[in-house]
Amino acid sequence: MDHFQQKTLTTKPYGLTYSYYLSPNFQAARQSKLPVLLFVHGYPDDAWMWQNTIKHTNAKQWPMMCLDLLGFGGSSKPTEVAMYNYKQQADSIAQIMDVEDIKDNIIPIGHDWGSGVSQRFYLYHRERCVGLVLLCLAYQVPSPEPFSLQTANQQTSERFGYPQWEYWNFFTASDAPAIMKADLKRFFEVNNGYLESPVPGENKRDIWMREMFCVPGAMRDYMLGQGKYKDFTVALKPYQDLQGHLKRFVERLSKDGLEGPVNYYHSLKNNTMLDDERLLCNSPNDQLRKIEVPLLYIGTTGDWVCRTDLMSDAKKLGLAPDCEEKVIDAGHWVMYEKPDEVASRIQDWLLKRFD
Repeated sequence: MDHFQQKTLTTKPYGLTYSYYLSPNFQAARQSKLPVLLFVHGYPDDAWMWQNTIKHTNAKQWPMMCLDLLGFGGSSKPTEVAMYNYKQQADSIAQIMDVEDIKDNIIPIGHDWGSGVSQRFYLYHRERCVGLVLLCLAYQVPSPEPFSLQTANQQTSERFGYPQWEYWNFFTASDAPAIMKADLKRFFEVNNGYLESPVPGENKRDIWMREMFCVPGAMRDYMLGQGKYKDFTVALKPYQDLQGHLKRFVERLSKDGLEGPVNYYHSLKNNTMLDDERLLCNSPNDQLRKIEVPLLYIGTTGDWVCRTDLMSDAKKLGLAPDCEEKVIDAGHWVMYEKPDEVASRIQDWLLKRFD
C-alpha cells in the first residue's frame, strides 16, 4: 500500500472503527469524474492483499479506496457474532463514503467474504454504485430460507461430488482460532499450498484446496499434523515475494488472532442476517435482489469452493442481466498468484464500460 493514505472512522451505532486507505491525490482524481474503486478483501487477509493488483490498475489513475474489513488489519475486531452482519458492514462503509463526500459513482471490487460484503453494499446502497466486480465468490442470491450447513454440504455433495462448505465445520469449532494461531505457518500452508492430482483424468490439476476445504476433518488434521498429514508438509505456490508474504501473514495474525474473523462463518451459520435477507426477497419483480449495474465476475480454475460455474445460478434467475465472466488459471488467492492478470481483467472491463 505504498503511498496510500491510511485513515480511520469510528462508525455508528456500535462504535466500530474501520481502517481504510486512499490512493495518492484521491480527491483530485475524483474531479475527473472517474468512478471510485472500492477494494474489499476477504478471509483471512487485509487491505494489503490488493497491493500488487493496484500497482497494475493505473491506466486512468482511478481514485482507489482499500478497506480493512471488520476483524482485520487496522479495523475493530469484535468477537460478537452479530457485528459481522452484512447490512451492518454495508451501512458502515456508507458512513465512510459520507465522510469522504462520495455520494455515488462507486464500483465495489470484492474477493471472498469481501465479495459478499461488496454484493450487499450494492444491494443496500445501490444508488451509490455504478458497477460491481466480484472475484471468486459469485453472487450469493439472498434467500428467505434459513441456512443449514449440514443441508448445504449434502446438496453440494450431490451436485459437485464433494461437500463444498465442509471447512466451515472447522472454522466454527470453538478451538479453531487457537489451533490456527498456534501454528500460523501451517495455516498459511492450508491456504496457499499446491498439490497436483495423481488421478489421470484430472490432468495434474491443483487439488490442494479441495483436499483441505472439502474433505471432512482434513483441515484440522493438517493443522495438527495428524492422520494422513502426519509428517507431511505441502509445497507452496510460487508467489511473488513468497517469504515476505508469509512473514507478514504470521506477524499480523500473531498480533490480531482469529477470534474475530471466524465470526464471518458463525454469522451466516447462525442466520444472524436472515431477517435482512428476507426483506431483500420481498419486492415486485425481484427488484431488490437484481444487480442492475454492469457486473464483472472473475473466477479461477483452482478454486474448488468458489466454483467458476456458480455465477450461472443468479443469471438463470435473471438477477445479473449485465454480467461479464472471466476465468484465470490460478487458485483462490489469485491476487497473490497473478496480480497483474487480475489487474488486466479489471482494467480492460473498466476501460470498456466506464471510460
